[in-house]
Amino acid sequence: MLRSFFRKHGWKYVPGALLLIACAWLGTRSPRLLGEAIDLIGGGDWTSFWHKVLMMVLVGAGIFITRNGWRFFIIGNSREMEIVLRDQLYDHIQKLPVHFFGRTRTGDLMAYAINDVNAVRMTFGPGFAQLLNGVSSMVFSISAMAAGVNPRLTLLSLLPVPLAVAAIVLISRQIRIRFRRVQELFASLSGHVQENIMGMRVLKAFAQERSQKDDFEKECDTMRAANVSLNDASALLSPAIELIFGASFVIGMVYGGMLVLNGAISLGDYVAFNSYLVMIKGPVVSLGRIMNLFQRGLASYRRLNGVMSEQEIADFERIPDGVPIKGHIEARHLTFRYVDGAHTALNDVSFDLPEGRVLGIVGTTGSGKSTILQLIVKTVTASRGQLFIDGRDIRDIPAASLREAIGYVPQDGFLFDTTLEENIRFFSDCSDEAFRDAVRSSGLEKDIDSLQDGLNTMCGERGNHLSGGQRQRAALARALVRDPKILLLDDTLSAVDTKTEAFILDQLRDEFKGRTVIIVSHRLSAVQNADEIICLDEGRAIERGRHEELLALNGAYARFWKEQQKEAEEA
Repeated sequence: MLRSFFRKHGWKYVPGALLLIACAWLGTRSPRLLGEAIDLIGGGDWTSFWHKVLMMVLVGAGIFITRNGWRFFIIGNSREMEIVLRDQLYDHIQKLPVHFFGRTRTGDLMAYAINDVNAVRMTFGPGFAQLLNGVSSMVFSISAMAAGVNPRLTLLSLLPVPLAVAAIVLISRQIRIRFRRVQELFASLSGHVQENIMGMRVLKAFAQERSQKDDFEKECDTMRAANVSLNDASALLSPAIELIFGASFVIGMVYGGMLVLNGAISLGDYVAFNSYLVMIKGPVVSLGRIMNLFQRGLASYRRLNGVMSEQEIADFERIPDGVPIKGHIEARHLTFRYVDGAHTALNDVSFDLPEGRVLGIVGTTGSGKSTILQLIVKTVTASRGQLFIDGRDIRDIPAASLREAIGYVPQDGFLFDTTLEENIRFFSDCSDEAFRDAVRSSGLEKDIDSLQDGLNTMCGERGNHLSGGQRQRAALARALVRDPKILLLDDTLSAVDTKTEAFILDQLRDEFKGRTVIIVSHRLSAVQNADEIICLDEGRAIERGRHEELLALNGAYARFWKEQQKEAEEA
């Protein structure tokens, strides 16, 4: 997942690492210069003393320059990684099949895009910088302590340090386990909130606010307990390190003090030694944070890899301009079962729909009507040799090229939280005339005048500021404004009354000319003028023909027609 990023941006870590090592080396010069300055005070050599002070100022300036330099390369590069990862994740999610979203909660996807990407960024940014800085500082400090002060004092003072490292490793393992649990609970909590907000009307209609609030409080309590558990593990690091380094300072003070009294080292050397010891403590303490960052980053990287390993439904390259979509659709013994489906959605369905003709598909709920449309638009994939567009196997036609030629109107009529006009145009650079024609043909024209802000009316999240019928008609207008070669209508007029439906169908007759149209509907009045009608039952085509021919058969289609006519008369 990060291979392409490192190929393009990985070189930035090299100058960043060199500047960071230089910064660490400069940092270890200050204690040595301070010790020498203290010894010069005792000797009264003020000229040399001020020279040492000037050197300390220059070292400080060097630290300032190199620190800003490595932060520019390393931290800046980690921010670039964050952008790249989010782009890759977003692009990949758009290409995943529909069944992935059926089994993955929105809260999980939000956690991937926010928490997990940020955890990986922290690992390759601050985590990497702290690790390299800690190692460099320890190496330079220990070298200076042993060579410039006293090797025996250095060895004795650093004896407890391996215990601190062992404690960090053991505690970090618990941090990784508990952090993974926190991430899982965050995803669940985000999904719960998102689901409740989207379904607030249903919750209120069934008076389930208190019940959902109680469930939410339980999830919050579980989340709190998991975070407390994670913080408990993290909180053990600092006390453990402080305790162990306390022993190092005691050894340094006692034995180092004896060496000063015996004249084995100078007072300046002793001050420098304690400064080095403090410098070593910093990286060891930060080692706990580093391990924490790396453990979190590893857990998040594995979660992101899990999503990125999901197989994409199709490529999104476009067919060359010399091979346009004309609209001839043919199904040959089309059989399909969803990945998580218990039953076959379609079983041996065949039809041949020439360019510019209208096909109606009717049937009972769950009979496979919408599945045919999803196979054509490639949100799910048909088996090779079963579905053809213009004589080409649909599996050989890139999804983006196919979808550019299709106007698909799903039953739910999803709208975005923007104005009605922007929802209809939907990134289309259509002319104003084409826009007005689409609004008129969809039957939405008369509703616009009744809306307070007309076409500038904000639709709200998922279009909840509009009625169900208005949402469906807006979605229909959005499909028509694209001037598609293939028009797929999935029970598009289910939320409008029969009178409005008849008006819209009459308007659509002109729109159907020159287009290949498939109308899926539970209302038979919507398909009665189709060139051919297929009646499905449990995934099989049990009847087919024109409206009059199917009525003459006196079978399932005729029975549905009589029932709906009776309901219309009673209404």
